[in-house]
Amino acid sequence: MIVIGVLIALWVDNLNSERQDRLQEQAYLLGIVEDLQGDSSALAERRATAIRGLEVADLLLALREDASSSASADSLAVWLFRAAFVDNFQVLDHTYREILGAGGLTLIRDEPLRRSISAYYRSIESAEFFTEYYKGEESDYWDLLAERLDPADFAALTRVDEGPGRLDVGRLLGQLRGDNEIVNAILMNRHWTQLRLEITDRRIAANASLTGQLRTHLADRGAL
Repeated sequence: MIVIGVLIALWVDNLNSERQDRLQEQAYLLGIVEDLQGDSSALAERRATAIRGLEVADLLLALREDASSSASADSLAVWLFRAAFVDNFQVLDHTYREILGAGGLTLIRDEPLRRSISAYYRSIESAEFFTEYYKGEESDYWDLLAERLDPADFAALTRVDEGPGRLDVGRLLGQLRGDNEIVNAILMNRHWTQLRLEITDRRIAANASLTGQLRTHLADRGAL
C-alpha cells in the first residue's frame, strides 16, 4: 500500500509538472507572437525608409542627368539628407531570451516549430552585423559632403529639419552635376539601400511565416 501510494503521488506530481510545462510553453509562444507583431511593424517602417532612400537617390541622379531640371531648396535638402539614411532595426527577442535563460527551447515540444523559432532569431542576429557597416557608409557619405560642399550649404543640410536655411540651390546643383565623387557616393548608397530592402523583404516573409505557424499551433490547442 505504501509503494502504491508513493507511485500514485509521483504520478500526480508528474501530471502537475507536465501541466505547468504546457502552460508555460503556451505563455512563451504567445509572448513570441506579440514580439513578432512588434518586429512586423518595425520591419514595415524600415522597408518604407529603404524605398524612400531609393526614390531620393533616383531623384538626385535625375537632376544630374537633366541639366534643365531643378529642385526647390526644401526638396534638395531633404533628398541629400535621406540619400544615406540608415535606420536601426532592433529585434524584439525578450521572450526568446527568456526561454533560453529558462533552459532552452526544449520546452517547446513541436520540433518543426522549435526549429523555425530558432532559425528566425539566428538569421536576424546574423544579418544585423551589416547594420554597423551601413552606418559606416552613412558616416563616410557625410564626411564627403562636409569636404566637398560649400560650408554654408553643408551647414544647411545638417539642419534640414529646421528648413533649408542658406542652401544655395544653384551652387548645389552645379556641385551635384560636376562632382563625380558625390555622385559615386549616392550610387553606392543606392546599392546598399537596395540590399537593405531585399534583406528586409526576406525578414518580413520569415516573420509572417513564423507568425502563421505559431497562430496555427496555438489555435489548434485552443490558446487563440
